[in-house]
Amino acid sequence: MKEQLLNLIAEARTPLTARQLSEALQAPLENVQAMLDALAEAGSVAATRKGGWAVPETIGLFAARVGFQRNGTPLAYPLSGGSAMTLFTSGAARCMPGDIILARPQGERCQLNAILRRGRDSFAAYVRIERRAPKGSPKRRAEVRTVATAVPCDLRIPYDVVLTGDLSFVKNDQIALLKIEKYPEMNRPIYASVLRVLGNDGSLPALMRAVAEDHGFATELDVTVEAEAREIPEAVRPEDMAGREDLRSALAFTIDGATAKDFDDAVSIERTGRGWRLGVHIADVSHYVRPGDAIDRDACARGTSLYLPGLTVPMLPECLSNNLCSLMPDVDRLALSLTMEIENGKVVDHRLVKSVIHSHARLTYAAMNRLFEGGEADIAPPIRAALFEMRALSHALRARRQARGAIDFEIDEPEFVLNEKGEPDEILCQPRGEAERIIEDFMLAANETVAALARSVELPFVYRVHEDPDPDRLYALEAFLGSLNLYSRIGPQPHPGVLQGILEQVKDHPARDVIRHHLLRALKKARYCDKPLGHYALALKDYCHFTSPIRRYPDLIVHRMLKLLIDGKLEDAGRAARGMADIASDTSAREAAAVSAERQADGIMMAAWASHQIGRKFDGVITSVTGWGFYVALPNRAEGLVHIAGLDDYYEYDKARNQLVGSATGTAFRLGDRVRVRIERASVPLGEINFELLPPRDDRGET
Repeated sequence: MKEQLLNLIAEARTPLTARQLSEALQAPLENVQAMLDALAEAGSVAATRKGGWAVPETIGLFAARVGFQRNGTPLAYPLSGGSAMTLFTSGAARCMPGDIILARPQGERCQLNAILRRGRDSFAAYVRIERRAPKGSPKRRAEVRTVATAVPCDLRIPYDVVLTGDLSFVKNDQIALLKIEKYPEMNRPIYASVLRVLGNDGSLPALMRAVAEDHGFATELDVTVEAEAREIPEAVRPEDMAGREDLRSALAFTIDGATAKDFDDAVSIERTGRGWRLGVHIADVSHYVRPGDAIDRDACARGTSLYLPGLTVPMLPECLSNNLCSLMPDVDRLALSLTMEIENGKVVDHRLVKSVIHSHARLTYAAMNRLFEGGEADIAPPIRAALFEMRALSHALRARRQARGAIDFEIDEPEFVLNEKGEPDEILCQPRGEAERIIEDFMLAANETVAALARSVELPFVYRVHEDPDPDRLYALEAFLGSLNLYSRIGPQPHPGVLQGILEQVKDHPARDVIRHHLLRALKKARYCDKPLGHYALALKDYCHFTSPIRRYPDLIVHRMLKLLIDGKLEDAGRAARGMADIASDTSAREAAAVSAERQADGIMMAAWASHQIGRKFDGVITSVTGWGFYVALPNRAEGLVHIAGLDDYYEYDKARNQLVGSATGTAFRLGDRVRVRIERASVPLGEINFELLPPRDDRGET
């Protein structure tokens, strides 16, 4: 009904009152008012001065999410998409990062109209407790008072902070989680109380917790969630297996990274006369996490697990994520099992059942890759045989995916090797091996198969969608490639295979990684949606996330819908459809928050590594050129700035060609150029590294 209400308001020529909407929908006035309030909080509708309701755009407003530049300038990011606009405020109200607002456009700027919903009610900060004596007479100077303030860890919060309440358990220079008691207003700071201490100033584990908390990922469970978690059984019970297919004899096993603790998926394989029978068995989290209970509400609010260097913040309590729902070896576990008949890389038939499985081994990517490379690997012979069949099937699936033009970005992610203090001793950047590719291929096949099933029966669902790119961004990508003398005709509506062809063309280019990132930024972001809009980058009509319900809330919702389909309860599924759009929107936002947190945490860890490498020399590649200098990435992906002030000439920024050009020497620094740098300094809290440019190596390899 909420969608009907929104459509009525959007199609109306003039604002409608709540009573008019109630009559049009034949719904109780109080229900309509509650829906209006929810839509207004989300920025979908706005109240007029005369008591009517309208879509913001029809009354000259737009809904936006607030962000901040490092210098404290607020920005408004339209919820409907588009470029950020500088935000001006008047009156007493002051915005915080993440606030949902209504703003009125004024050219390239906008004016704050109303704050609809605060983006946060807490944040992490460095505590500053001082004892101050007032100026004046000796008697007054004896009246020493304690002044407690805080400096936000999140640099996007540009306001002063005054601490109130009990401070007996917190010390100066600690990092603490603060609860906002009063939001900032004109000439007034934030007033906040201390909820709990996260750690000592300068402690990287404390900074990781601060990053998590600042992005809305609580590092401690709510008491109601803990209470429910204590009631969960430690093992699968006989009554849990009722109505399930017994697949415990199947040779299923898990394949994950060496440090993984939550095993969402197990795989099995059989050779058939015309191809393979692939089993993808996914932990049945939905059996234990029921709609509306405390664990479910908390998981929905988190949206995803968060993985930072040295810190995992699971979506579910660890008794589920690391135990009862984890497909550990040698124990019975509940699952949703998808069996796919595959011929020539194409799924020709499938079967989806509720099951009980028994993982027969816990394999690691590293061991599998050693096996495929001919090295030693402690893997039982039956499983070895299955692995080589899996490799053959993987190649067939991948060949079919490449033939349809799917884009493979092949961006290697940094991995931090931490010591006992949680500090990075080393940064590794390992390319994906054959084992990682096999699991990726199998999960893609399972996700596509399940999404196609849901669409074919019109099941209410959460799809993973990736819409066609914006033509303007593609034109900008063409211009960028041209600046590197890579002339490619992309066009306004290219098949994804065209973009994959560019990636193939530049695979040996020195600016390969830069080009990949620019191409990625030219595309729209993948998101969750209640409608099957297809997936551009994968060149698929149907796609969803089905394979990770331990760590992604949309997967859990997908499981619930599929089980209703299996059980023939489509009426219940129809009722559940009402909240799908909101779940898709909210979990997309939580995913974006997790990506932002991971990016910030990686920056902090890279700066921490660099702080112990001051003076060391490295070869790197220019990844970005700006008016204030250029950024250089080292082989381990640590990135820092060579500031223009440290260069040996007056350099002008040529934006069209992505280069800095020296006015006297004519020397140019371009994207993809290889340079020699020395680490000059690093700011760990800011996640910033500064380099000094060095002369290139001479013939003897020296600088």
